[in-house]
Amino acid sequence: PAELVERVFTDPRVRFLPQIMPRKLTWDETKLPYQQFLKPQRLARARAFLRDYAPLLREIESTYGVDKEVLVGLLLVESDLGRHRGRYRIFNVLASMAVSADWQRVKSYLPPGLSPEEEARFRKIMARRSRWAYRELRVLLELSRKYGMDPLALKGSIFGAFGYPQFVPSSFRKYAVDGNGDGRIDLYTLTDALASAANYLRAHGWRPGLSREEKKRVLMTYNHSEPYAETILKIAEYLRASPRRDSNTP
Repeated sequence: PAELVERVFTDPRVRFLPQIMPRKLTWDETKLPYQQFLKPQRLARARAFLRDYAPLLREIESTYGVDKEVLVGLLLVESDLGRHRGRYRIFNVLASMAVSADWQRVKSYLPPGLSPEEEARFRKIMARRSRWAYRELRVLLELSRKYGMDPLALKGSIFGAFGYPQFVPSSFRKYAVDGNGDGRIDLYTLTDALASAANYLRAHGWRPGLSREEKKRVLMTYNHSEPYAETILKIAEYLRASPRRDSNTP
């Protein structure tokens, strides 16, 4: 409704964030330091999480058919098991991306001295991301109306993802579930977050008995990065092979 749009866009918390565009344009998933999640301290935390939430994880694994170790690995990579969920208001991120196709608005924030070829490539990327962000922004406003959410209260990443599993609004609409049966969906609670991530993976083809390569393909629907999927599978393999508790677990 027009009144919702007007109320949100006139909120003093609304900010244009053009400074995030250079990071988006130079972001390369294949070069991210995924090895950090395979360090002993991170793996120890993952093992402690697997132990501490064993009943919940077994229940979700039974319901959705997704390996509990994979779910722990996914949450470790996405948000460090909920420790790092992002600090940007996702409304501001998506709104800023939605207007990024306006070259005059954002060009001063991009690297200087772009060649004509680089400028053409950046314009194309920004136009594509602008269209995507506009769709996600509309979904966010629809969700805020449906669930009574404050769209400016949600904080997440520079890509507009939020919660423990780092869902974008369209993923929330399609795959988020009320895992604890309290009548609401909150991706900042473990039960809803784990159930929603499992629901997403099942909807994209996860089932018991998949080969390692098939599991990797499903994980790459969550994030189109082979290093990302490989890291989650390695974490899961480690957790299955090392059930004992580390003496240095925090």
